[in-house]
Order: sequence, then C-alpha cells, then structure tokens
Amino acid sequence: MTGLRFSETMTGRVSLRTSDPVAGFESVGAVAAWIHADVKVDDVDDFVMQELPVAGLRAELVIPVLGVCAVSNDGTFTLFKPGVGPDRRRVREILYTATFVDGDRVYDVRARKLLQPSWHLWRDTTTAHLVVHATMGKAAQTSSAAGFVKISPWGFLVQLVTMRGFGGASGANRCGAVLTYSRFFVRGLAKTYLRRARW
Repeated sequence: MTGLRFSETMTGRVSLRTSDPVAGFESVGAVAAWIHADVKVDDVDDFVMQELPVAGLRAELVIPVLGVCAVSNDGTFTLFKPGVGPDRRRVREILYTATFVDGDRVYDVRARKLLQPSWHLWRDTTTAHLVVHATMGKAAQTSSAAGFVKISPWGFLVQLVTMRGFGGASGANRCGAVLTYSRFFVRGLAKTYLRRARW
C-alpha cells in the first residue's frame, strides 16, 4: 500500500454575516483570510478506484482581524464530488471540509472548488468558495462568514513540489503513487474542460 501527501495554501477575503461567497468576497468590509491544507491519501490505488474519492485533511484556518487561528486534524478532502453550482448547474467539486475548535468557539468550514465546462480551468481549480459557520460560547450563538480563497501561481508550484509518496516497498512505488494520482486528476479535468462533459 502506497500513499500520497501534498500541501496547499489558499489566501483571500471573507465577510461576516453572510453565507454567500460571492457577496462576501466583493464586500467593501471583507477581511483577509487564509487556509493551509495538508492532504493525506493513505492508499492511492484504492483512492482512484473509489466512486467518490475521499482522503484525510489537516487544515489551519487564519482570519487575523477576527483573531481566528485554529487547526483541525480530522477534516476530509473529496475529489470530483457531484454538486450544484451557484447557477444551479451540475458541477464537480474539489471539496475541503473541517471542524476547528478555538477555545469556546467552533468553526465548521467548507471550501469548494467548482469545476464545470468552460474556458476557466485555472480559475476553477485555484479558487475555493469558502463558508465558515461559527458557534460561540455557552449560549451557542451562531454566525457565519463567506468569501473566496485562492492559490497563487507560485503557491501552485509549491504545491506540486510538496507531492510525496509514502509507504510502499520502494522509491519506485512512491513515485508511481504520485504519477497515479496525477493521471487521475488530469483525466478528471479533461472530462470537464476538453470533452465539455457534466459527468
């Protein structure tokens, strides 16, 4: 069994008291936010055979103005999940979900990259629609924030460098795990952006 790890950092803006990422990002009151994600695929061969591929996620959420700096060790990373976009059309999602605990505050976070037939491959694969639902204090008061976080071209190159196989019987197995995941990912993108399929 050979696994794979990689990391990515997405930065952007969110606004309070909204669950609409578009409105949150465009608001004049938006504040800086970023997420660092460490993805761990325990068995790459099994992952690419799953109808809905799911891997482990360790994530860090930072919203400096709000004093939020929290880590989750038990999130999930889901690749090519069927979903519905803001325009109500079918999409495939790259989905990051995690629950963060920071003192008496609990943050449920959902970040979605939305893939659909278009000429916007780079935008779609590097921009996550972020929604944060927070529960605070003994009174369990709730609030929300939403916006976009994005990976930069430099950040994308760094992500590629972090891709590492682990386990397996040899270095060749570990390199093979990286290639297997990469082929699976590219084929999924080709279905959407070359074949123009809403699969």
